[in-house]
Order: sequence, then structure tokens, then C-alpha cells
Amino acid sequence: MNRTDMKIVLVALMLMAPIPAFAGDFMDTRLTWVFGDDDVNQNAGEVVPDSPMPGIGDRPGYELFMDNLNTKTSGRENLTHIALYKKMDGFLKGVVTEAGLVVKLDLGALYADESFDVKRFLMDDGSFLRLSWTWKAIDPDRNNLSVTFFPFDTERFRLGYLWDISWGGGNIFSTRRSGPAPGFKVEARGMLTPDIQGYVYAGLKTAKVSQVVQLGDADAEEITVNEMNYGGLGGLGLDLYDAFAIDLGVGYFQQGTFNVNGLIGAKVHSIGLSGRLTYHKGMPIQTSIDYMLYRNDPNVNVVDWWHEDYKPGKLSASVSLEGTYLWQRLASANQFATTVMQPAWAGALQLKLKYDFLRFQFVGLVRNIEFILQNVPSLTPFVALPDDNVKNTPEVFFAGTFDYYFEKLHLMPFLTVGIQLPAAFRTVDDNGNLVAAQVIRDQTRRDRLPAGFDVVWQDWHSWVYQVRVGLQWDLSEFMSLIGNIQYVHDENMTRLVIDSGGERREFQRADQLGFRILARARF
Repeated sequence: MNRTDMKIVLVALMLMAPIPAFAGDFMDTRLTWVFGDDDVNQNAGEVVPDSPMPGIGDRPGYELFMDNLNTKTSGRENLTHIALYKKMDGFLKGVVTEAGLVVKLDLGALYADESFDVKRFLMDDGSFLRLSWTWKAIDPDRNNLSVTFFPFDTERFRLGYLWDISWGGGNIFSTRRSGPAPGFKVEARGMLTPDIQGYVYAGLKTAKVSQVVQLGDADAEEITVNEMNYGGLGGLGLDLYDAFAIDLGVGYFQQGTFNVNGLIGAKVHSIGLSGRLTYHKGMPIQTSIDYMLYRNDPNVNVVDWWHEDYKPGKLSASVSLEGTYLWQRLASANQFATTVMQPAWAGALQLKLKYDFLRFQFVGLVRNIEFILQNVPSLTPFVALPDDNVKNTPEVFFAGTFDYYFEKLHLMPFLTVGIQLPAAFRTVDDNGNLVAAQVIRDQTRRDRLPAGFDVVWQDWHSWVYQVRVGLQWDLSEFMSLIGNIQYVHDENMTRLVIDSGGERREFQRADQLGFRILARARF
């Protein structure tokens, strides 16, 4: 074989070789360096969460209630997704097959605490197998029937739309879940008319949950089994004239059995529905990145997800109203060996306006205590909130953000302001006098107020105020420097103090002033 023939063979082999996937196609890597102090007026050991002197690294105090409502992450993570992805036409006409093995590496979990848990560092984040069939080759994404199989994790397959009030992920199977929560989804999309697109879907999830079949006592040990629990969800929607959208979803989930006398073996379950109305003009309907499937596809660039698309002189808008209502079967707090269907609800109003390089975003959100605690579930696990001698108020907050992007300088100043009326749980005596009160922050964090103090909606001092002002400087398509100052006023922050008189609750300093400098890369 001469030199010319060898060159021809080498070229032929190169053409026959598969096209490699490059690291920037869709890996979704997030690296963040942070320097700052969430409260310059406090030092280590003086407040909860702890606020040492200024330093490098993330802190819980950086997170405000109005941050990252449409994602499960904080935006300050150091993590990457490794997506091993394959897509290929099927043997049948119109069939496309694809699969993605998605592994998330969270470097921050290596240093989160002294007890290292490999499942927090290395985890599945939506691995899937998907096959779709289309009857229109010219527009397959809008006219297809698909089946998606999730071998491990179904957190990306949920009900609801704004992430912070979504439900039905794998964690709904309760804290006693053992192992993953796999599932599948069947979906059909089609153009009903040239101006109306519709979709319908249905799916199933399963998970093993530890269930008590015999309570322990002095003579016998507690006996538990890992039994299979099921969850079903489905929905439909219409996008009308590329302007109005209607979405509706329903779901039913088993959550193990009761482990209290009189109810051993009885099922805990939740059933509910979510709906959304949307008007959008000049911008797509907002969707959380955490709902999407990871595809290491050269046609998809993750950088586009983190950057706004500005069009000089153009006005675009989106407004949506959504709500969720659930019923959860729990043990009655007032009558032995009986159950009640405890209601839980939440709603949100979102508005986004963009003109030229100016953006304004507003969100109003409300959710009751039962919804905040739905996955625990409830204040006392698996026991409904009592009806007598209790007064509850839901969480309500409003937040707005203004920013303007100076294209030539790649600078974006921004201002975010939020007001929150925190959720509160109170016990009262038979005469209606306050006995104790606590603020419900989330599923795990609760601030018990000192004796005699209450959270009163009519008193603006009981509200939470937060302000953040900052500047973002884009150094390239994937890297930015960000600096901001934030102020928090919260008179309901407390901590537990132990002294010679015993344990007691005391208020912390209501005003917090902090700052951050971030170097952030997204690729």
C-alpha cells in the first residue's frame, strides 16, 4: 500500500468514526467562588444560622426567602453533571430513540459537615430512556407520542409549575422511603389546529417505604417491612395562538402506613391537583431547568439557559397564575384511631416584563403550613394539625426585581426587594389567650418565639423585609463577577439559650447587613 492509498484509508476511517460529544455540549457545570459575610454585625456563635467573620465559602445566611423560587438549587453550588447521551433513529419510520445517563457530582457536599455521605456527593439526576414517534417529519417536536423511562430518580417529573410550590417528586413518599423512586411517563403532543397545540400525559412512580407491621414494647421488638408504594400523575394543556396557555395536572401518592396504635397498617396518602393560566407575548413560558431532561446534544447549549436574550426596542411579557390544592390522609389529633383528610394549598402569581435591555420580574406567593410540611408530613409526623386551641396563618410574600443590561460594557446593575408575612402556628387556651407561637420557615426549620410573644399580621414589625442591590459584570459567555449588598429585617429570629435558669428562647438581632463577591462560571 502506497502513501496515497494509506491517506485514503485514514480519511475513510475518520468519516466512519462516530462524532464525539464535547465537554461543552451539555454538561451543566457550575463553579462559584464566594467571599463575604451574611451579617457584618455578628460573629461566630452569636446567631443562628452561624455568622463568623468575613471569609471565603458559601453560607446559609446568603439565601433570602425570595431567591431561586424556580429551581431547587441556590445558584452558589460547585457541581457538575456528567451526561452520557445517545440519540439514534429507530428501525421503524418516525421513531427516535435516546437515552441519557446523568450523574451529578456535588463538590460542596464533600465539606458540608464531618459525616460524609456519598449519596449527597454522587447521585443520579434524571437518567432516562426515551422513545418517540412522530407523524410529521417537518415538525417532530410539536407532533409526537413519547414514552420516557426513569430507572432511578423522578424528581424532574412532578406536578405544579413554579418549583417552590411543585409537588409529587420522589420525596413525597415520606422520610421513610428506602431506595430510589423510579417511574415512567407517557406523553402525546400535537397541533390541533395551526394555532393551537395540545398535550396530554400520564405516569407512574414506585418506591419502597419502611412500614411498621407491629409496634415494639417491653415484650417484643418493632417489626417493619419495606413495602412498595405507588404514585400516579397525569395532566393536559393547551397553548392557544402562541399567547395563552392552560395547564392542569392531578396526582395520587401513597406514603407508607401509620405507626401509631389503632392505625397500624392503614395507608397514608395524598391526592391533589394543580393548574396554571399563562399569557405570554414575545417570550416562551417559563420552565425550571430542574424539570428538563439532560441531553449531551450538540444542538443544545446550556449557556443559553443562563443568559437572557435581549432584543433592542422590543417589548415582551409573561404573566401566569397557578394554584395547587391537596388532601392528605393523616391521623386525627383529636380522636383516637381515626384519620382525617388534611387540606394543603398554595398559589403564585408571576409577572415578567422586558423592554430593550430593561427587565422587571414580580412574584407573589402564598402557601399554608400544611403545604409547607406536606413531605414530612405535618408538624407532628403523620398526625394532622389539631382543630381545637390552634390558630394558624399561611406564608405570604411579594418580591420584585429590576435590572438593566449595558450591552457594550457587559454590566448589569440589579435591585431586588421582598416583603414576607411568615407562616405561624399558635396554640391558645380555651379563652383564646396565646400559649405558644412559632414561625414555620420550611420543612425542618422552625423558630419558637419566647413566651408571651406572637406573630401578628396587622403589626408590620412582624413582617420580614429583604433588600439586595448589586452589579454583575459578564467577563465572557460563561463567566461573571457579581458583587452585592443585602439587608434583612426579621424580628422573628430566635435561638435556644441554656444558662443557670435552664433552657429558654430569646430573640436575635432583627437587622442583618451582609455583602458578597462572587466569581461564577456556568458551562
